[in-house]
Amino acid sequence: MRKSGFWLLVLAIIPVLGYAQFDPAGGEPGSLSVKRDDPSLIAWATSVSIQRGLQQINDSALGFADAGTPDEGKGAADGRVVSLGDGGIALLEFDPPFGNQEGFDFAVFENGFAWNGGYFLELAFVEVSSNGRNFVQFPAVYSGDTSSQIENLSYMQPEWYHNLAGKHQAPYGTLFDLDSLPKSDSLNLNSIRFVRLTDVVGCLLDSFKRRDSRGFPINDPWPNPPEPNKNAGFDLDAVGVISGHASWVNNRLMQQGFNFPTLFKTSEPIHFTGDFVWRNIAGSAVNCPKDQAPSAPGLYWVLVYKDGNQFVQKVMVTE
Repeated sequence: MRKSGFWLLVLAIIPVLGYAQFDPAGGEPGSLSVKRDDPSLIAWATSVSIQRGLQQINDSALGFADAGTPDEGKGAADGRVVSLGDGGIALLEFDPPFGNQEGFDFAVFENGFAWNGGYFLELAFVEVSSNGRNFVQFPAVYSGDTSSQIENLSYMQPEWYHNLAGKHQAPYGTLFDLDSLPKSDSLNLNSIRFVRLTDVVGCLLDSFKRRDSRGFPINDPWPNPPEPNKNAGFDLDAVGVISGHASWVNNRLMQQGFNFPTLFKTSEPIHFTGDFVWRNIAGSAVNCPKDQAPSAPGLYWVLVYKDGNQFVQKVMVTE
């Protein structure tokens, strides 16, 4: 299901109402993330090319980022990374290509970490292509503060970001669903061969601002401190394909005593036990009674918790 005009309107007025609360950090209840050893990850990029960005976008004398090699972004997530630099680009190819399915389709892994009561995160825009020429970008959203620059190694929270790679700390990858892309005749959702990542510079200087899908500046750590290994910008670990995720989730749930439907009526009673959280398709928490489905029709994520494990299922709520 495509994102409706209603949701675009909601996202557009978020800054007026206060900071949006999207899904939290990897491993926390309600997080839309996947750990790098999750069995639903079954394929990885087969080749990677890198267009390096500067160590600091407004100071060319510092040179280009040069930490890691393109091969660090190929294959399974293992904690070894290649740095893109300010505004740098990684182009990953998948052979064979992957396609759209129910649930999430791929995950991007970076090397962010917990820091100072929050997280240190470096972000990237995400695009996909079937032919390597025409790319469609996921509609990124930033809902945090833009009154002052987030400095290097400063406090951040994943809840401020949506549809941006790197919002989850290692070893968790940020999940992406092809159904959330804008419609494009140039994109074959059943044959995605390329994923392109572009570092979000995060700088609030007027000449270098990067903006989200609504036109709002994105604030993330900047500038990068000069270091011998010049590891500025987004640090790519890997991009992994999710295959059969919805089926795997349903099987695991049924094995543990759940029979979770994929279709509900609005406010329909829920008759099984277990801890679960409702989130709308944009990742924001939904306020509804514990024992019933949401009152508004639409597409939702349900996150179920049992025996220390988290399971994610996309469901439709109809009138």
